Amino acid sequence: MKIYSNTADVIYDLHKQGFTNDFCIVGNDLLWIQENLFIRMGEFVIVEYHRIEESIVFGIIALHHNIKGILLNRPKSNSKNISPVLVKKLNELNNLQALTQKNFD
Repeated sequence: MKIYSNTADVIYDLHKQGFTNDFCIVGNDLLWIQENLFIRMGEFVIVEYHRIEESIVFGIIALHHNIKGILLNRPKSNSKNISPVLVKKLNELNNLQALTQKNFD
């Protein structure tokens, strides 16, 4: 995985890969900013993420809507906590990566 020094570089690279939509987390759902449409937890996956200083940049695919986008998350400065939904999705991604790596070893 590429190492980035700032969020602008991450976002630029994700845009080049087709992650052109914007998301924000609202409760347990994503809000697709361009369409003002809520996307349920089961309708998206995190395919990559990058922690840069106080921010986490997520590359997300919303499977049922056939779109790719970016979620920029800045956990509260006094806490390292992120949304439980994002934690669950990150665990799914990490489990998939571990399984994939195990199959190639």
